[in-house]
Amino acid sequence: MQTYRIYFLLLALFMLGCSDNAGEDLQTKEEFPNVDADYALLVESNDLLSLINLKADAETIFLDPGINEFSGISLASVTYRDGNEISIFNSETDCSGKISLYDFKNDAFIETVVFDDLGNCDLIVRAIAHSGNKFYVGYEVPGTGAKETLYYIRIIDASLSETEFVDIELDKRPLQAVFSNNQVFILSEDLEDDNKNSLIVLDTTIEELVADINLGFEVLRIFKSDVNSIIVSYPELHTLISSSTMAITATIRYEAGKEPNFGDAKSSFYDEVGNLYYSMPTNLSGTSYPNIPAVYDFENNTAILYYYENFLSEQEQLFEFEIGDTSMVSYDAKNNFILIGYQKSGDPGKGGLLRIRPIPNPAFIDNIDLNGVPFQMYTK
Repeated sequence: MQTYRIYFLLLALFMLGCSDNAGEDLQTKEEFPNVDADYALLVESNDLLSLINLKADAETIFLDPGINEFSGISLASVTYRDGNEISIFNSETDCSGKISLYDFKNDAFIETVVFDDLGNCDLIVRAIAHSGNKFYVGYEVPGTGAKETLYYIRIIDASLSETEFVDIELDKRPLQAVFSNNQVFILSEDLEDDNKNSLIVLDTTIEELVADINLGFEVLRIFKSDVNSIIVSYPELHTLISSSTMAITATIRYEAGKEPNFGDAKSSFYDEVGNLYYSMPTNLSGTSYPNIPAVYDFENNTAILYYYENFLSEQEQLFEFEIGDTSMVSYDAKNNFILIGYQKSGDPGKGGLLRIRPIPNPAFIDNIDLNGVPFQMYTK
């Protein structure tokens, strides 16, 4: 199997050689562990999310018919993932909203009704973050003027018998929120200043805005690193901002044509050492797929791209697995496998999960077909 690794600091590109099974007997058990693992996998089908449990080791993977707490809920465009927890916002027919919080690790599920005090059907939620039983929701509502729009971050405490909240007004439209170091970092845009981006910082201990950092233009997305820094992604570079001092600690520029594109990814996942697993948009360059699996190493500033054409035969791609597009990428640290969720080409409502071994000994392991398209997952 071949993969491509992009070095953004050295600005070089090279190809890994093929790997076959002939040399596997020479590898140590430590290099190829065989450990039981449980996968909790959220899948989307007919605009609903449901949970599928899988059991696996290094040789087999199969469905676990056990009962779980997560029931089918509507798929929403506003979600937030932090470690083993994911929160999802959905609008309700009475113009209120509902936040669903699922804990993959403990199979715990709670729902919280929000915005039932406003009854405003023109309310638009644009960002959400959470920590513990507190939620931070960035939203907008029409103002009193004909073209006026008001922006807020709502702090919701769901730990009380009666949910309490605080609204803090923002002067820019919220786009995304990330919780780190007892603060909420809110990516925003100023519609009156050519959509210039800012990072608004909410101190959750005093529930006040404490900083407004100018980010310039064309910010794609923000991420929280494994050491709680804030990663700001642009088309041509990314920067790291300290969540404690608010100072820029690093700026990494890419060579034209070798951009990792993780800011445009539909989904992403961090492993324990800070590598980002994501579905990378390709613009169909060098592949027939719009998105392919990729891994970005922030310590070494390198990206590894896994082209389906390099580890699956044409027969497997088109007919056996029916690979249509990459929907999700994750990692099984117990067995050192990359987990690739994909959508079927013949039936967009169905998908599958591929397992492959990463470099330096890349190899296809197995596949399982699923009644739904993988959305997010957690390895227990």
